[in-house]
Amino acid sequence: MGKNYLIIGATSGIGEMCVHRLVIDSDYLLLVGRNKSKLNELEQQYAGKTRIIPVCYDLMDLDHMETIFQVCTENQIKLDGMVYTAGMDGTWPIKVNNTEQMVQMMTVNCFAFVEAARKFYSTRISNDASSIIAISSIASRMPEVGMSSYSASKAALNSYVKTMAKEYIRRKIRVNAILPGAVSTPMAREKESLLKNVTSVAGKGSSPVSDHVQKLGMIPSDIIAAYVEFLLSDQSYYTTGELITIGAGRVY
Repeated sequence: MGKNYLIIGATSGIGEMCVHRLVIDSDYLLLVGRNKSKLNELEQQYAGKTRIIPVCYDLMDLDHMETIFQVCTENQIKLDGMVYTAGMDGTWPIKVNNTEQMVQMMTVNCFAFVEAARKFYSTRISNDASSIIAISSIASRMPEVGMSSYSASKAALNSYVKTMAKEYIRRKIRVNAILPGAVSTPMAREKESLLKNVTSVAGKGSSPVSDHVQKLGMIPSDIIAAYVEFLLSDQSYYTTGELITIGAGRVY
């Protein structure tokens, strides 16, 4: 019998790669994202292979998070794992800080995860010995110029993961975070391309991420998905409260 997983942020990047990797051995995949057409595309792509339930939801709405989990009770599904890959990126110096953007970033990168994990903890929603995984960032440990809000949101996420792991141990629910460096996703590749142009014009080399910061280059998203798959599996039963860094050669 396969397992049932919730993937929040399933329509692109790491989240979509997790869908492709987990679909083989799953009974149900509950996929959450803002892109309704992409959710429908994933549902059609795997029709007949597993049962996919798409939920279009904006994570800025913290007050109606139960909407995501209603389908569990309606379909009598109990989840074995939750993967939170949703995230908001952005770079700006503190001297021009925008409080609205700062709150949005903290909401998507941290608060929505906490609310979703709080709902997940219900015995009506999840099985004992299930697994919660959050995608954080190495930036939470290596703040860079212009990344104060992003780094702070991910550092806050890490703190919740550590505390949650202690509180959820009563049900043997594992809670871990993965802290990758630059991952090869559409958004990251676009950002990398812009950085290449800037550094090339300035005569400072080709790629600050691949060549100077991450000695092993950008991380393929399927590598992160493989770590997620392990942390969801029974093989990770003894792993909880961990912040697993995948730095690709970054030293911090």
